[in-house]
Amino acid sequence: SFAAERGIKRVEIKTVSGETVGLYEESHALVIGVSAYTAGWPKLPGVKDDIVSVRKVLEEQGFGVEVVENPKNREELEQTFNQFIRKHGRNPENRLLFYFAGHGHTEKTAYGEEMGYIIPTTSPNPNRDLNGFLDSAMDMRQIEVYAQRIRSKHALFLFDSCFSGSLFALSRAVPENISYKTTKPVRQFITSGSAEEQVPDTSIFRQQFVAALSGEGDTDGDRYVTAIELGE
Repeated sequence: SFAAERGIKRVEIKTVSGETVGLYEESHALVIGVSAYTAGWPKLPGVKDDIVSVRKVLEEQGFGVEVVENPKNREELEQTFNQFIRKHGRNPENRLLFYFAGHGHTEKTAYGEEMGYIIPTTSPNPNRDLNGFLDSAMDMRQIEVYAQRIRSKHALFLFDSCFSGSLFALSRAVPENISYKTTKPVRQFITSGSAEEQVPDTSIFRQQFVAALSGEGDTDGDRYVTAIELGE
């Protein structure tokens, strides 16, 4: 497909000092949209538009895009991530992008920490069935495991959902400008809202993400959009 052909295009960039860096051999994105909730969560019809727009802008930026809609449970989510990582995440010269649009939720653990979860279609509302929720939703610790499992040097995870947790409390320094440091392994995470916020079904996050990749995100004028710029 055209998208797949875009995904095998080698990406080279020039640093601020004019040096050429061969950054990526391939660019691949996994876009997951969950809209058809069935077990006590409000349906999110706007997610359907989100994944169409996100797929389009990523393909325009040279990504091969795989879209998965309405995974039913944690097993389907895990299968989706595992297959994508096995297929594209073992080449150190690739870049990967993960985009999830759907409900998120935060629960306190037995140790008093907060844990964020992404919610598949059949996962029950925890206020009605906490055990069923814990059995079927995917916690963000699993996302951290996937991030560590990936061999590709750059992976960006974006969640158009509301939750918090220790995974998002981490902050690490990144290069301010495009340089040879850019070739080092990096894992970055962006979420659209905290546990105390509600993200509307008409997603401002998606609108800003698309606008950023279409040019508005290049805040320093170097012709490249970084995860830090996206997060701003």
